[in-house]
Amino acid sequence: MTRRRPGIRDACARLRQRVDPQAPGRYTPFCEAFPDGIPAQIYGGGFDHRHEYPGDRGIHFTPRPGAEGALRAFELRSP
Repeated sequence: MTRRRPGIRDACARLRQRVDPQAPGRYTPFCEAFPDGIPAQIYGGGFDHRHEYPGDRGIHFTPRPGAEGALRAFELRSP
């Protein structure tokens, strides 16, 4: 089994999920910055959304209370 890399999403208070209408039983991640779905570059773990991303409408990462460890894991991950 492959472990997924820590992503900034793991520590974000804005992250939400909804049922994917194209695949019942699966969920689609979304947030205030990306109501139609979070780009793979952010959700996949690589892009640090504390910085501007095209189309984010100026809405960036907001830390979720109690998620300091997840944020630290994202910051320490190997490039």
